[in-house]
Amino acid sequence: MPDQFEPDGVAYTAELPLRWAPLHSVQPAQAEQWLHEAAALLRALAVIETPLSDSDRDLSSPHGKAMERLEAKLDLALSLMMQLAHEQAELPAPHAAILRAGSLEWTGEPIPEPGTLIVIFLHISPKLPHALTLPAQVSTVDPREGGVRIRAHFTHLNQEVEEWLERTVFRFHRRAIQQQHSRQSAPD
Repeated sequence: MPDQFEPDGVAYTAELPLRWAPLHSVQPAQAEQWLHEAAALLRALAVIETPLSDSDRDLSSPHGKAMERLEAKLDLALSLMMQLAHEQAELPAPHAAILRAGSLEWTGEPIPEPGTLIVIFLHISPKLPHALTLPAQVSTVDPREGGVRIRAHFTHLNQEVEEWLERTVFRFHRRAIQQQHSRQSAPD
């Protein structure tokens, strides 16, 4: 896989369930709906992954203790709903992928032709079974040992989705670095 610090900026590398479909054209109304859903999904994921700060977690007050219990119940309900959704959802096969704010690279088949307009259905997190749906154009198809590397640049993005993609990729990248440092510093 390419270096995570390519000139394209910060990247998140993972095995991600994804699929794509060819597009003849991107209809403005359809693109607007995909982008609205993408922004909502990325915002929701940020909220789900944001831990409560210590100031929000004042356990010395009855209100703080009630909020802690409510949060635990919501976490359990969300976890059970995610488990049920994953059991009923047919996720696409995971692919070695590199997600950047403006592009996605993956190894896999079927292989689109360079220049092809596609829609990508990317399951960015197991915490949300809904796919991030983004229009893209295939820029390169690179046969390599172990498979064909496909790179597609997202098209028709609005500023809100661009910002949320940047935030999300940065957060995932930072978390991966933290996990790597934790594994390296952990005693054997």
